Amino acid sequence: MTVKHTTNLDQFTYHTMNRKVNRSHVKKLAESIKNIGLKTPIVVTNANVIIDGQHRYEAVKLLLGAGEKIKLPYIKKNLTISDIAEINSNQLRWTGTDWIHYHAKLGNPNYLSLLEKREEYPAIKVSALAPLLHGGTNLTTQALNGGGFIYDMTDQKEYILREVSSMIPERKEFGMKSFLLAIVWLMRSPDFMSKRLFAKLSANLHSVRHQSGTGNWAQHLLYWYNKGLSAKKKLVIDDLPRHH
Repeated sequence: MTVKHTTNLDQFTYHTMNRKVNRSHVKKLAESIKNIGLKTPIVVTNANVIIDGQHRYEAVKLLLGAGEKIKLPYIKKNLTISDIAEINSNQLRWTGTDWIHYHAKLGNPNYLSLLEKREEYPAIKVSALAPLLHGGTNLTTQALNGGGFIYDMTDQKEYILREVSSMIPERKEFGMKSFLLAIVWLMRSPDFMSKRLFAKLSANLHSVRHQSGTGNWAQHLLYWYNKGLSAKKKLVIDDLPRHH
């Protein structure tokens, strides 16, 4: 397969299925290309739509704009845009957020609803929203990435989101995935009352210690939930994760 070289980068286009460009990665890549050159060509369709190599493309574009003398190597392949996910996942690793946007762009209504809800609560990471708003069993990474997320909003979940959002200005870590996933673990008990948990958190906002990992957060939130309750009324969850 012939490798061609060009400085005419305007001939190439992105498809809507391309993920967002990581500008930090582009800058590092441009510096590397400036020092040692670029040997790996980008891959485009017969219509010059970039399938693989968007960061290399942007890096060369950055260098050309800075006056560097460099050409972009490229090859054409008879590929479809559905190959983007598989190719990219083997290059710069896709995150859960990348996959969420990928399935939303494919028109999956569950992922579209997830992104719409994220617009209502911008302080909470979309990867943190997913396990809370999932309607099935525990949402695994494989299920999320593979299109298995099921959107399920309830009054209790809406309450939790409102309360978490109100606390984030003072406790930014409450918007992280490990924190919300810990609440999901507590919600597995039919006796769990979200209003009690957030009443405790609100009254002791600056006493709640920052935790690392879902398991630690779950244990810590359970401690505050049960604080002041008699032994008979305490929430008991035997299978809390130790580390996540």
